[in-house]
Amino acid sequence: MNQTSRARSFHAHPSHGDPRIKVVIRIDTSAESARVEVRGVVTMANIRALHVVCRRVTSKLAGYEIIVDLAHARVSGAAFDELQEHARQSVISSGIDSSVTPCQLRIIDPPVILRLKELA
Repeated sequence: MNQTSRARSFHAHPSHGDPRIKVVIRIDTSAESARVEVRGVVTMANIRALHVVCRRVTSKLAGYEIIVDLAHARVSGAAFDELQEHARQSVISSGIDSSVTPCQLRIIDPPVILRLKELA
């Protein structure tokens, strides 16, 4: 059983607004990695902010592995699927337009995946 299937499901209503996310970036020069620790609720409405952060880290630390740590966040199913697809393709979205940047991207699964109807 993988971590995705062990994640608990939490149902939320979209009228709760677009919550903000908080990120902390931890750089490990010896491992050549940057961990983007995310707190809050990640949805399709605010995922662009996370893309912008990751893209900036990638541009400053070329060749470093970017680890998006969602262990302390709740993430909508659609946002989680998008992040997993980017990790699979080894790219990060610009968050501004449709362009992507190649990078080593790893996602640490959230404890909760939200099941909600989102306006995309």
